[in-house]
Amino acid sequence: MNMKIRKLIIWPKNSAFPPREVKFELDKVNVITGASRTGKSAIIPIIDYCLGSSSCSIPIDTIRDYVSWYGVVLQLGQDQILIARKVPTGSKPSDDFYYHKGTNVTIPPVLKDKNASTEDVKHSLNELALLPYFSLDPDEAPKNSFKARLSIRDLMGFVFQTQDIVANQNILFYKTHAHQHREKLRTWFPFILGAENLEVLKARQRMQVLERKLNRLRRELEKERAISQDWKSNIFGHLMTAVDYGLVEAQFSQSDDPERLLGLGKELIERSPDRPRIGEGQIQASNEELIKLDAQDDELASNIAHIKNRLEEVKRLKCGFTDYGSVARKKADRLHLSRWLTDVAEQTEICPVCGEAGHPNALNEINKISAVLEEYENEASKFQVIPTTFDREEQRLKQDLEDVLEQRNSLQERYDRLIQKDEQARHSFYRNKEMFIFLGHFRSSLERFEKLIEGGHLENQVQELQDEYDQLKPLVDEAAILRRAEAATDKIAELMLSYLQHLDVEEKYRQSRPKFDIEELAIKVRGNEGEWHFLAEVGSASNWVSFHIAAMCAFQEFFANLPGSSVPSFVIFDQPSQVYFPKVAPVEGGEKEDDFKNYEDEDFYAVKKIFKTLSETFSKPDASWQFIVLDHADKAIYGDIDNVHEVDEWREGRKLIPTEWYTDV
Repeated sequence: MNMKIRKLIIWPKNSAFPPREVKFELDKVNVITGASRTGKSAIIPIIDYCLGSSSCSIPIDTIRDYVSWYGVVLQLGQDQILIARKVPTGSKPSDDFYYHKGTNVTIPPVLKDKNASTEDVKHSLNELALLPYFSLDPDEAPKNSFKARLSIRDLMGFVFQTQDIVANQNILFYKTHAHQHREKLRTWFPFILGAENLEVLKARQRMQVLERKLNRLRRELEKERAISQDWKSNIFGHLMTAVDYGLVEAQFSQSDDPERLLGLGKELIERSPDRPRIGEGQIQASNEELIKLDAQDDELASNIAHIKNRLEEVKRLKCGFTDYGSVARKKADRLHLSRWLTDVAEQTEICPVCGEAGHPNALNEINKISAVLEEYENEASKFQVIPTTFDREEQRLKQDLEDVLEQRNSLQERYDRLIQKDEQARHSFYRNKEMFIFLGHFRSSLERFEKLIEGGHLENQVQELQDEYDQLKPLVDEAAILRRAEAATDKIAELMLSYLQHLDVEEKYRQSRPKFDIEELAIKVRGNEGEWHFLAEVGSASNWVSFHIAAMCAFQEFFANLPGSSVPSFVIFDQPSQVYFPKVAPVEGGEKEDDFKNYEDEDFYAVKKIFKTLSETFSKPDASWQFIVLDHADKAIYGDIDNVHEVDEWREGRKLIPTEWYTDV
């Protein structure tokens, strides 16, 4: 992806000062040189932060305390994108972004309001990089982040070479010391190298879905086939039983097609008889007599149940009558006052209620009360004797029950005599009953078997999915993908060797092509004994930094010639000369151009080789990348090299954060 850095912008907290802009040239080796503690190593964390990093590695104190927003202007072809992000609060990265795209963006003097979030920015950059919009495995992605959708964030490993990476013998790519980043990059490396394209990824993803569906459907189909075979044997047994009952006359065998057995079963059910097909008249007559006796027995059983219910009701009613009479009598005994009140009123003129004399109507009132009480006492006396109708009804029902039981016993005797008289009739009768029970079971079994036979839709589904899988398989030719990946790594190794010719490595590493290991994301070299060894097994930090420089140049050249590459076309190196300088302590107030000239030795020329190698990459056909170098080395080393542009020199008080931003506070 032709994405390069046009500007780095830092907005101060004090809006009285203008934003700090650091401008870079496209298609050049851009150098920011300077002394220690001037902010050079903050460049990579700031750009990384603006490109949507989930964490913030920008140094604390000055570079955060006097800053409100960080920003970067990206150049993508004819378009420019300004991405600014608010300074983090404590250790928590901000989710406030300012995003603006245009042919020539203008830097706002002050930023206050956001118009985007972290996810918005990453989504926009993912679309610009034409990254796949899906994960490698939709079902696995939530649990396995390595197979989650490839993001622009995963490609930052190719563009940042921090101080701890650029000369590291164990780690080649930015942030791959973390297991998650390492595995994610390794998983997607075939796509990044062009060994797989979107069509292949879509086909692989679809094939994974199809494989899961096919496995599930095949398991279901096997279960149904097993069940179907069992039910075929079951239906065959049922049909054989039907032959014994004289219900089926057609010839069939267990090896017959299930459809034929199903047809015979349906025919049997459709014409199932209402009575057994026994031709002998005696057996038929005996069967009819037995059927009549069964019907009479059912009727008698119903009568017995009815009489028992009636008898139980009479007993409950009689019991209730007795209980009510007992209660009524108790109340009458307690309230037997009518006669006593009348006697008292007739024998004395004193009122039995209030105890006073001289009431002219006392006797009349007492008589009224006595009449009411006498009426209640008479009512209670009615329940002293249970009516004889209860006893009569109870006796009648008991007699009816005895009669019905006697009739049933007589019927049983007739039934037993008939069965004893005709053993064949008895056998036929029971066989008749068994046949109808069998037919009921057979009907249920037949319905289940029919559904299993019609289960061919599973076979059709399996076949359709398998056909689709077979059509996609040629697209996902793993052997071909592996060959393409190996061809890509071979090309990168070849380019690395071409760059190593001009770098400070041992002579033997200029003679033998290295190897890039996708599984380990590491460089391998061939030892004197002919075996391959990881870079960690190679001695000297000068070798390590040279291999890093060669690898990043090789990757950029490879991606520039890869159609549709999603990797940004810039690399930032932080202090690649660290393994060489300072070899001797500089003079007081040193780290100036003259100081480096005074130390012209093999280390001086080794560092110069780094800049010269980076410069010579631009002489390659279709060179369209950008390098940014942050280093102590200055013009004394790279001043006479083509394609090198000194962006700024941060010495003698000049720094990334202008001193006036914080000296006046």
